[in-house]
Parts: sequence; structure tokens; C-alpha cells
Amino acid sequence: MSLFPSSHLYTRLKDTIPAVLPWSQGDSSTKGDPRKSVKWIDGLRGIASFLVVLTHLARAWDYDLFSPRDTEDAIPRILQWPILRIPWQGRLGVTIFAFLTGYVCALKPLKLSRAGDTTSAFTTIAKSAFRRPPRLIFPATIALVISWTVAQFGGFTVANRSDSWWCRYAAPDLEDSLWKEVLRLGENFLSTWTTGYMAYDDHQWALLPLLKASMLVFILLVATMFMRFRYRVTVYIGMLLYYHQDAAKDTETFQMQAIFGVLLSDLSYNTTLKDWVEAHRYTRKLIIIPLALAGLLIASYPGEHPEWMPWSNFMFELSKYIFPPDVNVGKRYSALGVDLIILAIYLSPSTKEFLASRLLLWLGKQSFAVYLIHGTMLRVVLCWMLYGISGQPWEGGEAATDDLRDWLPLRPPWVVAISIPVWIGLVYALATAWTAYVDPFCASMTEKLERTVFAEDEKASLPLPAVSVPMRTT
Repeated sequence: MSLFPSSHLYTRLKDTIPAVLPWSQGDSSTKGDPRKSVKWIDGLRGIASFLVVLTHLARAWDYDLFSPRDTEDAIPRILQWPILRIPWQGRLGVTIFAFLTGYVCALKPLKLSRAGDTTSAFTTIAKSAFRRPPRLIFPATIALVISWTVAQFGGFTVANRSDSWWCRYAAPDLEDSLWKEVLRLGENFLSTWTTGYMAYDDHQWALLPLLKASMLVFILLVATMFMRFRYRVTVYIGMLLYYHQDAAKDTETFQMQAIFGVLLSDLSYNTTLKDWVEAHRYTRKLIIIPLALAGLLIASYPGEHPEWMPWSNFMFELSKYIFPPDVNVGKRYSALGVDLIILAIYLSPSTKEFLASRLLLWLGKQSFAVYLIHGTMLRVVLCWMLYGISGQPWEGGEAATDDLRDWLPLRPPWVVAISIPVWIGLVYALATAWTAYVDPFCASMTEKLERTVFAEDEKASLPLPAVSVPMRTT
């Protein structure tokens, strides 16, 4: 008799190995309620934040990836091919964040509204609208102060002397006195939340339009609270069409994506759609695969020199007929491509399960921290790795022009190949610490602010005025 029965060993391996794989779904009890099975949203958020990091690496040290080929006559590199170019050329990460804002902000109020508990739905919207600004402003301000402090100690010196034009552009130049820098800190805090400009970490430009997009979602939810489902969908589609024809800056990146998120969030509670998706497996695939491929191809539109390749030049000419004039064609195509990709994911239970894997959920948990800290880490730590900590020797004089200045050269390719993965690991390690300590601190500060503002004594019922009742006469 064997000491290790094969059936017992097989059973243990069968039950244990899938549970530890990074793409394991974990608890299957989350199926049913969209608020419990929304883990795929966190996985998508994790991918979006990682795309932002890859985009900024390409922008800093291989900007030619933003074009369909290096020069008009060059042979395209593999990373410049359609679909394969998506992670490097940017634009998708922030667009996905805007969609997630609309989806998540609408999920709980729509559930309460569908259940007939409109009072709780309005309460949820009111509290969410109150919490949203401090939950964004508190951590962003901490990141601003850290970046400002690093700048005062010369942390951006190497970036300002590097041969990367984008690092030089995004790294701040210091004023000639500490007092001016203190004033500049306050000015940058105000400009971050009024104009979107922040000198010490320009990646915070997206926080203000994301905050505005969330407020648009709350207003939309209040306005459509008592509507029937079909009429709410009509309003969503009407608003999408309205913003499609609006040529204002970034409407396709923020407003349209937020509304699209609300639409899919509302559809997630529609049992007819859910039953159809589960019952028509092959028909669903016939829809999903073309949607995903079309979305990936559309999102591949290059941000620079689309006329250099026939496929991108065709898209450029086509844009004149499908988009308003004087818009950012690259962002328009990115928004359209992201919507088709997300719709394909939305209709695919297996893709949702993949996005709910442990690795992607972990990436999603760190996503906001990664977004806040990676810019400073790139222009400080990574530049130190790639150019040296001291920034010496430096031969460029203050009066020299950009063309004449001797910028610090990049280190050998093997140093770059080692430094970038190590740096990415450092970014996520620091993001993990941020998520563990800074985020709970900001949440507790928001909670204290909420308890202070929402005073209990103001909720007490006011005494009713005395009413004189006339005596009844016979």
C-alpha cells in the first residue's frame, strides 16, 4: 500500500494549485450582484496605471514610438505596428480612469434606486460627492509636498541636465530663493485644482478633470433618479452624442468616458442583458472578437505623423468625417477604441475573470499611488540610474541654447536594460507602502471631516409650529 495515495495527492494538487496562481478567481461567491463581482474593474485599473508608466518611459527615451515609423522612409519597428504600439504611445490610461470614475460612482446609487430606496440613493450621492474632493486632494497634496521637498534638495538636477527633452521639460527649475519656492508651492496647489497645471509633477493635470467628471456623474444620477430604465439609457446616449460633437478640449477623454461608465454600470443590473450573455455563448463571441479587434486597431492611431503610413493616414482622412473639426484626433480615436475594448470586456465573463486575477487586483490596488509617485520617481531615481547621481561633469553654460548645450548622455544599453525593471519594482514597492499608510491616513482625515461637517444635532427634527384649530359649532 502506497504511503501517498495517488488519488489523494491528485486531489490536493487539483484544489491547491489553481488557488495560488496569479490569475485565480478566488471566491466564486461574488457572482450575481454587480457590486460584489466588480473586481474586474480593479484589474482594469491596474492595467491602466501600468500603461501610464510605460507611456512615460517611451515619451522620455523613445519618442519615435509615438509615430508609425522613425522617419518617413524608415521601416516600422515591431513596437510601432498596430496594436503592439498601444502600450507605448499613451492616451489610454487616463481615458480608462475616466470610464472607471463613471462606472464606480454610479454603481451603488443605481442599485438603491432600482430597489426603490431613492432616499438612500440620494444620501449615497450626497456623501460620495462630499468625499470625492478630499479623497483626491489630500493624497495629491502630499505627493506635491514630497516632490517640492525633493526639488529643494536638488533632486531634479540630473533630469534637467539629461539628454531627454521630456525629462527636462517636466522637471522643475528652482527659483532663486527659498521664500519664492514656498510661495510657488502654494501657487501650484491652487493651479492644480483650478487650471490643472503643476510644475513639480505635471502628471497631476488629470486630477481636476477627473474630479469634474465625477461631479458630472453625480448630477446625472440625481437628474435621472426617477426615470425608467429605457429613458435613462436614452439620456446617456443623448449625452454621449452631445459630447461627441463638442470640440472642447478633452471632452472625449473625460466627459464621454464618465457617461459611458454610467451607462454600463446601469446595464450591469439589467437581468435581460445578463441572461442573454449567459445563454448565447457563441453569438456572444461573434460580437466580442470583432469589437475587441476594432477597438485595438482604432486605439493604435499614432499621436505623431499619422501620414507616414497608409493605415494611419487612412484613419486621419476618415477622422475629418467622423469627428468635429479642430480636435485632438489621437485622443478621439483612443476614446473610441477604449469604449469598444471595454464593451468587449463587459460582454465576456471569461475576460472579467482574468481581470479579477490576484496579480491584476494587486496592481489595481496600487494604481492611484503609482499614478501619484511615478513621475517624481522617474525624473529623480530613474534619471540617477541612467545618468548618474551627481549630474557631473556638466559643461553646459546657463546662456547656452538647447542646441549648443552638452546634455548628459544616457548610459550604455545594458545599464538601461537593468535599471528600468529595477525602477519599476521600486515604484510598486513604494506604491505598496503608500497604499498601506498614506491612503488610510487620507481616508481617516476625510472621515473626520465628514463627521465634523455632518453634525448630528442638525439632523434632529425641528419642532412643528402650533396650529390653532377653530372650535366646531353646532
